Amino acid sequence: MTRPTIRDVAQKAGVGIGTVSRVLNHAHLVSPETRKLVMDAITEMGFRPNTIARQLPRKTRVHNIGVITHKFLYYRAFAERLRGMQSALQEIDNTYELVLYSVSSLEHYDERLKTIIQTSAVEGLVIIDLDLTEQQIQLLESAGMPLVGINHFQNREWTCIGTNNFEGGYMATNHLLDLGHTRIAYVGDEFEDVYFKFNSSYERFVGFQRAMLERKLPVRQEYVRLGLHNFEVAKALATDLLKLPNPPTAIFAMSDFQALGCIRAARDMGLRVPEDLSVIGYDDVEMSYHTDLTTVRQHLELSGTVSIHYLLGWVKGEKPTHSPTLPALELVIRQTTNTYTS
Repeated sequence: MTRPTIRDVAQKAGVGIGTVSRVLNHAHLVSPETRKLVMDAITEMGFRPNTIARQLPRKTRVHNIGVITHKFLYYRAFAERLRGMQSALQEIDNTYELVLYSVSSLEHYDERLKTIIQTSAVEGLVIIDLDLTEQQIQLLESAGMPLVGINHFQNREWTCIGTNNFEGGYMATNHLLDLGHTRIAYVGDEFEDVYFKFNSSYERFVGFQRAMLERKLPVRQEYVRLGLHNFEVAKALATDLLKLPNPPTAIFAMSDFQALGCIRAARDMGLRVPEDLSVIGYDDVEMSYHTDLTTVRQHLELSGTVSIHYLLGWVKGEKPTHSPTLPALELVIRQTTNTYTS
């Protein structure tokens, strides 16, 4: 039986060859209806794109590793992880390239996974801060897709690399408590993202709450401020906190980016950091070093490196027998926290 071509798929779907090509390359200039027509035709005809032919102009064949995450591509943590992945590929095998996929909803995520499998677009998959359902795991396993997650999920049926948000929140808060602070605020994302159930903010808050309760200190509702993951939003939340009649003397922000927003709010109000207000972040992204931010290091770049080492071993036929782990979280004390003096 003759192998179907991209022209056959286009004819079956009633679209042009260029449209089929855009669907195969995950371009955004295709309507959901048209994309479905093309994907239905691909599935019905058993079409497989000739990835080798598409790479003929190059001297060596390029292998693709997929990286899929949600709409939070602008999170600084993502860039750090991506840098670790790219460095690992250059070190191990430079015939591999990263292909990035961003999804906007759980439905889009499920559709994107199916498309990746149907088109044989990548040889392995890194899934960042997204979980998998049992059906999705079965789908990927039946397709023989090597995969690894970079996230904070615990006790999953698939390999996940990450650190413990609860322990990180507990560590950050205890640092402030050990400095003598008792009026400590929490600034973070809304506790559950409506699309992805992305719970890092809540998990870090639970660690914060645990540390406070162990010292028999109340977690005051007016000291808990949540909003979009945005510098200006964090700045506005911190401004409101610092205008309270009895403002906090310290803030734990769920990310370094938000911590810097809190620091800007304090300085705009004429307060000194750390003399008048202590601030601790979370992640230890590169800019934290340059801004002397006290933070919790979760080894973001290393997580990218470790994920690629694990995945390439599997892709090349040597699936590791043990799941990789990261070093323990670290408290990195710099210049934005100080002993509280009344």
